[in-house]
Amino acid sequence: MEEVLKYLQNQLVQAPFRLRTYVQDEQGKKYPQRNIYIKIDKYLKDFLHNPIAQDRWIIIPGLRGVGKTTIVAQLFLNHYQEVDQQRMLYISLDEVVNVLGSSLKDVLVAYERILGESFEKLTRPLFIFIDEAQYDPKWASVLKTVYDRSNKVFVVCSGSSAVSLQTNPDVIRRSIFQKLFPTSFTEFLMIRDGKFPIKDLKKNLKDALFNANSAKDAYEKLQKLEQNVIGAWSSIDRHYVDEYLKIGTLPFAIRMKDEARVYQTISLLLDKVINQDVQSLGRFDAKTLIHIKRVLFLLAESDVVSVQKLSKTLETSVNTVSNILEVLEQAELLIRVMPYGSNSKKVRKPSRYQFMSSAMRSAFLSIAGNEQIFIAQKGRLMEDVVAMTLHREFVASSRGALNHDSSKGSADFILTIAGKNIIPIEIGMGEKLGTQVRNTMKKVGSAKYGVVICQTSLKLLEDANVVKVPLDYFLLI
Repeated sequence: MEEVLKYLQNQLVQAPFRLRTYVQDEQGKKYPQRNIYIKIDKYLKDFLHNPIAQDRWIIIPGLRGVGKTTIVAQLFLNHYQEVDQQRMLYISLDEVVNVLGSSLKDVLVAYERILGESFEKLTRPLFIFIDEAQYDPKWASVLKTVYDRSNKVFVVCSGSSAVSLQTNPDVIRRSIFQKLFPTSFTEFLMIRDGKFPIKDLKKNLKDALFNANSAKDAYEKLQKLEQNVIGAWSSIDRHYVDEYLKIGTLPFAIRMKDEARVYQTISLLLDKVINQDVQSLGRFDAKTLIHIKRVLFLLAESDVVSVQKLSKTLETSVNTVSNILEVLEQAELLIRVMPYGSNSKKVRKPSRYQFMSSAMRSAFLSIAGNEQIFIAQKGRLMEDVVAMTLHREFVASSRGALNHDSSKGSADFILTIAGKNIIPIEIGMGEKLGTQVRNTMKKVGSAKYGVVICQTSLKLLEDANVVKVPLDYFLLI
């Protein structure tokens, strides 16, 4: 306990200096605040002005490398001067568990000793920031106890293992989840060049594209936004699109820029996900863990792979492959896009798997070391970005469902909003005639309208109730 006490005393003094490396570059220039920061910061400010507010346990889950520590560091440093130094604690449970050999419970007991009072007796606000929460298997029950003992404590915690973070009922009932996704294209521009998006443009584009009454209605709404889109792109280097698809969905990679180094770092991140996050679930033996990277490699080259074919290739059971895919989805490496239709069809037909971050797929494709590979697979990387965007905007917030049409020559995705508005979506990096989306619309029958995301100009195919939307528009959502 004395060792933990000394560690905490040192943390209270050193944390502000250590965390600065996460919020600014070598020249001292601060990194911009991403969209999620504003949401969480509002909860923190509300608590500062109303210390008995109920929204006082915020959890930031997400894929490794998406910038969770940076968000926590920005929150800590931007409010550090507003409270006494001792009343704002930052700890990483990776350090506590693996270096100190201690636990979150021991840390909080020692913290009460430093404060000179128990959590029950607190009369002033207290802030606890916990990074890498998943390293202590009892983190949820410990924080639940703190939450219940005092309404004067505000907790922010982040963690990479979405599985352990999201399936505990003690957590779900008391906390607010603010999931951090890979960077959008507009966030990429902010981090790379400090270029901020045009106010309300994302909101208006999203409304025009997904909340219209017909393709004609969507087309007319998008037409009204054309000058804003042109204005936004007038200061964007066109080469940035390729850079974004290759590495730009992970914030650390944007600052690193060297592709070879980025891919090496991604490989190390994947090793951590497999050997720490996945292994901690206790579902796989060492032999099975070796298969996980091979599964990801096979998926990098093909989005739709049947479990049966994968099991034959890997020479392992269908059940093992199914479990691997399920865990990779829960760990947020993959987005599972199930076949559209009845439950029986969803079971019989293979699912489609998109990478949550296109940089992850790009890292696997880079093993071939050929620029022609990127050109050939560029469409797949764009599909990852579209899937991640739709997942972030609709699926994660329970406002919609994302499926795929399993028949040949069909649309890439079928987005269902609010359980009724069905929008088939086709994606392509070149000229697209909308044939695939037309086929899916005929099959579905009740589609509201179809969308083709491509590199041509904004166009209405009125006879088919389809709108062709330039990539320029979609990337600004």
